[in-house]
Amino acid sequence: MEKFDKAVFREKVVPFYFGVSPKRLYGCHHMPQETNTRACSVVLCSPIGQEYTWSHRTAYQLAVQLSRTGFHVLRFDYFGCGDSEGAFEQGGWVQWTKDIHTAIKEMQRRSGVTSICLIGLRIGATLAVEAAINCHDVISMILLQPVFDGRLYLKEMDKKQRAFYTSLHLPRNRKEQPINQSLTSKEILGFRMNFKLIKELERIKIDHTKLPSEVKLLGVFNKEESNSADRLSSFTKELSNAQFNIIKDHVWWEQDRLIPFETIRYLVNWVERVH
Repeated sequence: MEKFDKAVFREKVVPFYFGVSPKRLYGCHHMPQETNTRACSVVLCSPIGQEYTWSHRTAYQLAVQLSRTGFHVLRFDYFGCGDSEGAFEQGGWVQWTKDIHTAIKEMQRRSGVTSICLIGLRIGATLAVEAAINCHDVISMILLQPVFDGRLYLKEMDKKQRAFYTSLHLPRNRKEQPINQSLTSKEILGFRMNFKLIKELERIKIDHTKLPSEVKLLGVFNKEESNSADRLSSFTKELSNAQFNIIKDHVWWEQDRLIPFETIRYLVNWVERVH
């Protein structure tokens, strides 16, 4: 993979706000570097909470590499997340799904290209499936480590939160209670989830039967022994234009690790081949 040149890309990434206030979204448009622009634009659907923070550098590099091959790429923050308007607890499943639709329309407007490829990580992958159900302009998708079981996801987040408090050596009576004992809200690694969002996440279920049959889909996981990996493998098998692969690389969404260049290279090659 080529060495990243800041001077080259400084003028090629356009930050901006879009949508309607008070729910404007923040986005970054990575302009295509090739003279021949691809007939498909890419919208990246990020995870939420600390997984968003930890995966930010990788999302940036993925966008850069895709733009180098001629794609318009949009990175954006959901309402209440990142630099978008609103507070995190004001967001939610329905709103964030709408945000993806808003981002798709904005990418189409800015690029002049109708066809869209969605690339989602973790909760972002699950939201991407939900958004694609009613959007026929989505012709391809990449699901990176999607969340199939909302309850399991919340338990994982709760475990990380308790591990964080343990690392601080706080007195036992100052440690947070588990998610399922919260009545109003719960803080997870600096992000407060209200009761409504927790309930929405608990009900997560990816329904492949509503996806347009012509959508080309790639499912990517990094652990063969994971039950979620088995579910993603089954999910892709039930779709005629889908494939599944395991790439053993850095788990970049769990902590701020090295950028997974092998994964990025594979994803870029797949998008190039499909489009």
